Amino acid sequence: MARTAEEARAQAEAAARARTVGAEQNATVAGEETFTLFAKALSQASPTIRAKIAQQLKDAGIYRGKVSGEFNNRFYDALIEAEKRRAELATVIDVPDRYDFIASLATEGDGDGGPSVTESLTLLTDDKAKALIDAVIQDQLGRKANDAEIARYTKLVRKAQKASPTVTTAQKVGGRTKVTTTGGFDAGQYLLDQVSGTDEGKANKVLGFYETFMRALGAD
Repeated sequence: MARTAEEARAQAEAAARARTVGAEQNATVAGEETFTLFAKALSQASPTIRAKIAQQLKDAGIYRGKVSGEFNNRFYDALIEAEKRRAELATVIDVPDRYDFIASLATEGDGDGGPSVTESLTLLTDDKAKALIDAVIQDQLGRKANDAEIARYTKLVRKAQKASPTVTTAQKVGGRTKVTTTGGFDAGQYLLDQVSGTDEGKANKVLGFYETFMRALGAD
């Protein structure tokens, strides 16, 4: 809640600017999350991740002010500006995801041209974790997951996700921006390994069952 008239006016202006992003920019690429969800995820991310993105936006000449890990009006305004540029580019070519696009803007902006590194985390929501755990246990053990298993495996998979962030490096090479993404985490394979390695999993490891699920995960 705004504490002063100036803060209220700033919040109203930010909301108005967000609306100008529009439906087209809010879903630049079919099937991806909306800009609103992207911004909300950043507001809940660690200050370290926000500081890295703020620095990239500053290198791109979009973010004005001192770089910090705060999610404030200046940071939000810079995200909106980056989203507008991405939406415009998406009308003529395929665009990278928002993290990679911001990284590429940094190498094309007013910075020193050095490599820009972005670290991002994606954690399973409660609903997605439950659905995935249920699917793995059903296929491996032939039954539904119980509440204790859902709680235990959700905690384990989120801990593993935090230890394996996606790292995107963007650098301008010969007039072109080279973007490299490494890391990331396969929650399905991780859960498969965990469940199949239990005593119950080993006892229920029927060959046809196992191979069918591995193929569904895209494994050889």
